[in-house]
Amino acid sequence: MDLQLTRNLEQFFRLVNHWPVKLEARIECHWPPHGVLLECHQGRLLMTTWLLNTPVRDLKPHLSRWHPEAFAGRVQRLFIVKNRLMISCLCPSTHQGHDWYHLYQLQQKFLNRMLIGGQ
Repeated sequence: MDLQLTRNLEQFFRLVNHWPVKLEARIECHWPPHGVLLECHQGRLLMTTWLLNTPVRDLKPHLSRWHPEAFAGRVQRLFIVKNRLMISCLCPSTHQGHDWYHLYQLQQKFLNRMLIGGQ
């Protein structure tokens, strides 16, 4: 992992107020009600966020509530793994820690609407 990626991860964890975390190429954290997986791939970050304790069996109702424009043009992938609703994004290489933090907040906001059944 290069120095720039390390600094951006440090900034992200300070912004989410969950520091210190051992910085590695793959970091999984559980901060109820969400989990987040950060994976570093060739200078880019793959961020996946999910609901920890809310089982989901059908993706269709959630897809109808998913609006791509809510993520400011960043492509998101919505899927289910082990009955958990997950949302994932491969961040552009130009993004920094504060961009990752903003994306994390958007993913949380989307998932939180799923918790309350909102639109």
